[in-house]
Amino acid sequence: MISKEDVLMERWIEEGVSVAEVARRLGRSRQTIYNRRKRLKDAADGRKAEPDAPGTSKLDPYKSHIESRLDKFDLPSTVLIEEIRKQGYTGGLTILRDFVAGVKNRHVRRLVDRFETEPGRQAQLDWASCGTIVHEGRRRRLSLLMVVLGHSRVIWAKFVVSERRPVLFELLEEAFRDLGGVPRELLIDNMKQAVEVARTPDTAAQLQSEFSSFQDHWNFETVACPPYWPRAKGKVERAISYVKGSFLEGRSFEGLADLNAQLRHWLATTANVRIHGTTGVRPIDRFEADVEAMLPVQERAFPSSEQATRQVDHDGRISFRGVRYSVDPEIVVGRRFSVEVTVSVSTDQRLRIHLGERVVGEHALKPSGSEPQDNPMHAEARRRRRDKPDYRRPRGKGPHFEQIGEGAETDQETRLPEAPVVQERSLDDFEEAA
Repeated sequence: MISKEDVLMERWIEEGVSVAEVARRLGRSRQTIYNRRKRLKDAADGRKAEPDAPGTSKLDPYKSHIESRLDKFDLPSTVLIEEIRKQGYTGGLTILRDFVAGVKNRHVRRLVDRFETEPGRQAQLDWASCGTIVHEGRRRRLSLLMVVLGHSRVIWAKFVVSERRPVLFELLEEAFRDLGGVPRELLIDNMKQAVEVARTPDTAAQLQSEFSSFQDHWNFETVACPPYWPRAKGKVERAISYVKGSFLEGRSFEGLADLNAQLRHWLATTANVRIHGTTGVRPIDRFEADVEAMLPVQERAFPSSEQATRQVDHDGRISFRGVRYSVDPEIVVGRRFSVEVTVSVSTDQRLRIHLGERVVGEHALKPSGSEPQDNPMHAEARRRRRDKPDYRRPRGKGPHFEQIGEGAETDQETRLPEAPVVQERSLDDFEEAA
C-alpha cells in the first residue's frame, strides 16, 4: 500500500520539485527519498524490493556524544553539528537533524509517560485563547484555563476574561476544591504568570516569586516544559482542542456566567464520562484513584492580591486600569502625592487605597473605561470643603513671612518699612504756582 507521503513525494517530483526540497517538506533525509523512489519503481516493474544492505553512516561515530548531550540539554542541531565537526564529522546537517528529532521524540515520550499510570501524581495546566466576548458592556478577550489529571484524564476548565496571576491562583484553588485534592506535580509551559526566566539548554526554569509562594502554600511541585515542546504536555493540548471543537464551536450563550455553567454541565455529562481514546476507559472511572492519591485541600486560601502605587491628583482621585477612583478629600491639600493600591482579586474584587496604615478609599473594581467611581462620603466632604473660605497666600512678590516670639513686636528692624507720608495740599496752591 502506498502511503500518503509516497503520493505527495511522487506528485512533487513530477511537478519538478527537487529531491532536497521534497525531503525538507516531508522532514526526511534525501537518502530516504531516493530509497523510497527506488522501492516504488521496483514495485511498478514487478521486481521484489531488496532489503537495504547494512551500512555505516558518517554520523555513527558521533551518535553516543549527541545522545549524551541531549540527555542533559535541549540543544539544536546547528549547535551539535559544530561540536561534532570539531571531532572530525564531515557529513551534512540533514542526516543529523533526522537523528536529533528521533532522540528528542524519545525524550518527550519519557516526559509524557513518566507518570502515565501513577494516580494523583501529575496534572497538566495550560491557557487557551478563545476569541472575544462582551462582558460587563465591553468586548474582552476570552481565555480558557484547562487542568487535566494525568492518570484519569479528568478535565477541569473555566472561561475567564483575564489571565493575571491572581486570577490564575483563584482558578487553581477552585480547581483543587472541585477535584477534591491537589496534584503532587503541575506540568506547565513557560507561562508568564508562573515563570520568571524560561528554561534554557544550560539552566532550569526560574519561577516567579509569588507563584513559588503559591506552590509552597499548596505543597505541589512545578515542572516547566522545554520551550517549543508542546508534546511534553500533550494531554492538556489535546483536551483544549477537544473542548474548542466539541463544546465551544457553534455554541450559544448569554454571557460569561452562562457559558461556564454550560461548560460545567458538559464536562460532567459528556467529556468526563466518554470512553477515552488512549486509556480505553471513562475518565470518571479512574478519577477515584486520583483523588485518593492527591494531597488534601487546605481550608486556608492563598492570600493573593495585586499591589501598585498611584498618584493622587488635585481633584482627589487616582487612576487605576483606566478608571478614576475617589480618595478621602481630607488628605488632599492641593498637591500630588502617592498612595498604595491593593486589589483583592481572589476574595471580594475590591480596590483599597492606603496612605500608610490608613485606608483612604475603597471601591468595587470596575472594568476599564467605566465612569469615575466617587464614594458618596468623599463627594460630601469635597462639597463641605468648597463651602469653607479658602486660605489665600498674600499676593505680590515675596517672600512673605510672619515673625513670632519674644521681641517680635518691638524690634523695628525686622518690620517691613512703612509706606511714605504724602503731603496733602489744596488745588488752589497748584493754580497759583501755574
